[in-house]
Amino acid sequence: MKPIWYIIGVACVLISAIGRMADSLSDVLITLGVIALVVMVIWLFETGRIRLNERLGRILKKIGVGIFVVVGIAYLVAMAGFVTYKVATEGDRQGIMLLGIASIAFGISWHISRWRRRWVKFLKTFMPKDKIRHGDWKMREKYFQTFDYATNALYGLRTTDGIFDGQARVWLDPSDVDKDASARLDAFEAMLAKRGIKANCALTHIPGCIYADIVAETKYKSMNRDRQAAFRDAFHELDGMNYHGDYYAEYHGESGTILFECNAGNVITRAIRIEPREEYYLDSDCGFQSEEAYYFIERGVDWTEGIYSLISETQFFTNWRERLEYDDKDDAYSFFVQASLMYFAAVTNGDKKEQTNSQWDIENAAKYLIAHDAKDEMIELMVIYEQSMYWASRLFVDVVPEYALDTAKRLVEYSDNPYIVSHTKRLLTQWKKGGKV
Repeated sequence: MKPIWYIIGVACVLISAIGRMADSLSDVLITLGVIALVVMVIWLFETGRIRLNERLGRILKKIGVGIFVVVGIAYLVAMAGFVTYKVATEGDRQGIMLLGIASIAFGISWHISRWRRRWVKFLKTFMPKDKIRHGDWKMREKYFQTFDYATNALYGLRTTDGIFDGQARVWLDPSDVDKDASARLDAFEAMLAKRGIKANCALTHIPGCIYADIVAETKYKSMNRDRQAAFRDAFHELDGMNYHGDYYAEYHGESGTILFECNAGNVITRAIRIEPREEYYLDSDCGFQSEEAYYFIERGVDWTEGIYSLISETQFFTNWRERLEYDDKDDAYSFFVQASLMYFAAVTNGDKKEQTNSQWDIENAAKYLIAHDAKDEMIELMVIYEQSMYWASRLFVDVVPEYALDTAKRLVEYSDNPYIVSHTKRLLTQWKKGGKV
């Protein structure tokens, strides 16, 4: 049922009740006029036709809500008293019918909306009131669900079973993922028990996989406001145990043999296809010309298909740095651009290891471009992105010195990125000492 019909239904009941209680038609009209005036003012304010100071608006809203609640309660009490009086003193059958119908309607509404009330109560434990949209959840829903980004958990309420649940993906220590998966489940059960929450917990983990999925289920009747907050706190603590480093793995399957580097999130940043042909991939969409290899990256790592095994970082980069050739100048150009972006992202994040890896990628692509006399590509790299402009001016200064010097000066003068500006200033200082400026 659409919300407008609820409003129409309430309006009909209200008008009929006013008509029954009022002594004359003029009283009814006056009452309806006041109600219409209030509704019109609210509508004008909501549509922006009336503008109020924000603080004054909040004050008036609180006053309005207070009046509405007080008047509403007084109205219901008066109606109940009036009908009861009529029934007791006059045996009014219409009053008896109205009282009975109202009681039944109230009881049914209260019953069918109990899950919705329970769900909204949980949302209020971690969401601002203005973010909770009551119209998003129907009263007869069989499953309420929401994702909480602060705890990286998915919470749900199954009305058919009366079960409140939470689900989270945990990222495991690559040194022993199977052992860590079991330990993580034990730790989570202890977190819940420490908070006085009885829950059935289960863990789904593919042997050798870098992540596992944990589910906790508990009866909704045991979850009062405090326990709902504690339930969420347990998932927050669980999220804090996640491994945040990089993973290195080897895949054998329909796409051939692929070594890849990925993060907690299953996003591949680097990959090498060894068989049936040699290909390289660098985040994002850079490399892997064959369709089947590109599909492996595009769909994400599916640990249920093929054979996976974890390898060491040293093993991966030993293979990665065997590359000396590129498919063509465009391929080297693309790697140069992407690695430049990754380098300064790592500078911003303070990731020293990624800075080293990205710098190697940049310099390796630069060697290829210099060896193949790709001056047009070098000059273009000095105008496309600020990140590539810095590295192009630094690495190609001996090939196209006039362009490199001009690019560096423009970066210092116009760039809004403080890291690029500081790097470029140091570069200009080095050139000045070396007699290039």
